Amino acid sequence: MRERRESARAVWRARRGRERPGREAASDASGAASDVPAEGDIAHPLSGDALPLARGLSRPAADELSLVLQARGVAHEVRADGRGWSLLAPRHSYVQAEMELAAYAAENRAGLRELRPLPATRLDVAAAAACLGLLVPFYLLTRAVLPGAGLYPHTWERAGLADAGLILAGQWWRAVTALTLHADAAHLLGNVVVGALFGAVLAAGIGLGSGLLCMVLAGALGNLANAAAHGGEHLSLGFSTAVFGAAGAIAGLRALAGPFSGLRAGFVPVGAGLGLLAMLGSEGERTDLGAHLLGFAAGLALGLLAARLTRRFGPPGRGLDALFGLLALAIPLLAWLVALG
Repeated sequence: MRERRESARAVWRARRGRERPGREAASDASGAASDVPAEGDIAHPLSGDALPLARGLSRPAADELSLVLQARGVAHEVRADGRGWSLLAPRHSYVQAEMELAAYAAENRAGLRELRPLPATRLDVAAAAACLGLLVPFYLLTRAVLPGAGLYPHTWERAGLADAGLILAGQWWRAVTALTLHADAAHLLGNVVVGALFGAVLAAGIGLGSGLLCMVLAGALGNLANAAAHGGEHLSLGFSTAVFGAAGAIAGLRALAGPFSGLRAGFVPVGAGLGLLAMLGSEGERTDLGAHLLGFAAGLALGLLAARLTRRFGPPGRGLDALFGLLALAIPLLAWLVALG
């Protein structure tokens, strides 16, 4: 059970033996600053596309995991990005690297506490906000009176509301179109702001396009399930079902992605997601708790699926992630073409 730790120690002893002659001369110059990474400081440099295994690590944690991969003969890179130390692997060995780290964590779980999920950056937030910001001009369009096109505010609501009875009668597109409709500007702003934050976390973990697609699918599945649960004359609208779907997806990703996966590790992120649902999604006169809860559940299932696929095949490449992003935009467009056709 300690095979990887012993292999890593053997590599460390061999490396220490090779470095010892010049170590004392360099120690005075480095001092305590060795734990503070400088931008662009790289060890084990790789050529080609390197995918992140972990970010936000301390120097000792990064060194320890690097030794594990080196001992197992897995190509990797340790890089300082200004916020901590990152561990990366080339695409061809990404899955093997994840498996080795997962096995090492299972063998030494009590001693490892610093491997954290990828943190969202300002760029992730800006990209997610720009995409969800498309809801703003669409909201203005739905409020405009356009007699020449035969479009009025009530036209959009009549064609796109998530009417449970009509959805159950076969009008599936309403589960999607309802995500893009909002009762007022405050409703819209809240969903865009919170959705951008959640979308940024998903983008950091699985890519922007994949995260957006996950949100749209979770919102649509949540509305379908909500219609089945209520039946009859239940109406709902708004992107909040997708927003809480994103919260569920994040919980699913955190439960299974990375070395600390498993049932016990999943309790914390899922519990945190349910707590967030209780705080943000259960109050207000017009709040549809059922849609929020079912959206969260759909997102949780999608997040678990995404985590398993990522662990097996690695994160989606740029081309595939861009395709997922286009699909996330195409699904609502197609739904509205059917609704207004």
